[in-house]
Amino acid sequence: MAFTPSPLAVLLQPFVAGDVTFGVVFGIFIVALFALIVIVLRWAIGRDREGRAAWRARQAGGGGTPNGDSPPPPGP
Repeated sequence: MAFTPSPLAVLLQPFVAGDVTFGVVFGIFIVALFALIVIVLRWAIGRDREGRAAWRARQAGGGGTPNGDSPPPPGP
């Protein structure tokens, strides 16, 4: 007895292939999104640490101002 696919199964094959393609592309998108989130968070945390260290250095040094937290003087 030979297997003959039903007409409905033949018509649904492009949709199944489209679902697989969507799944692959969407998976790549999600991985790229998470990678971008990690890169941005690492950058933001690094900048925060640098800024916090500079702020602490200004607090410890005083800088000649009452509160020790003044912007750098404008350049020439």
